Amino acid sequence: MAGQRARTSYQDAGTRTEDPAVPAQRSRGAGGATDPSRQGRAQRSGASRRRQQARRRGSLVAALAAVGLPLLGGTADELGGPGVGILFAVGAVLGTGIAALLCSRSGRWWVVTGAPLVVLLTASGVEYLSDPVRYQGKGLGAGAVRWVVEAFPVMAEAVAVALLVIVVRTVLEGRRPVRSTAPSGRGRRG
Repeated sequence: MAGQRARTSYQDAGTRTEDPAVPAQRSRGAGGATDPSRQGRAQRSGASRRRQQARRRGSLVAALAAVGLPLLGGTADELGGPGVGILFAVGAVLGTGIAALLCSRSGRWWVVTGAPLVVLLTASGVEYLSDPVRYQGKGLGAGAVRWVVEAFPVMAEAVAVALLVIVVRTVLEGRRPVRSTAPSGRGRRG
């Protein structure tokens, strides 16, 4: 039976007569106006797109704050004297707080868990790049231990600020009245 196709029972049954007719779709009227329900959907989808773009912008600003402020503070500290100091700590804590304030609900986990890593990498990177000759051979191991010890209090402060901001945001979001997402008026099946 090579080359032959088997017929199935639904192909032999023919057309079904018990299905109801599909109603005609509305089209543009003589004045060029569109269906009001379509206008509402178009406006809602446009609003949805704007919200998504705002979320993306907020995520970008949050990431820049979380990484940029500690980097800026560490660079300013290195220019003022050896080692990262108070400007780095303020930049790291402030950057983490801003990131926790601007992040999405799903991004909160990333801010809290990423803060110590960002602080440590920024502190060690700024220190290493300011004096790479000092951190050659055995000096690199001693320097790495010093970076972790000196950056630990800043890591703890950054995580504490992120958690505080997230708890406050969660409490404030819980107090807001919930908006209904159901469309008003008659639905499609109404």
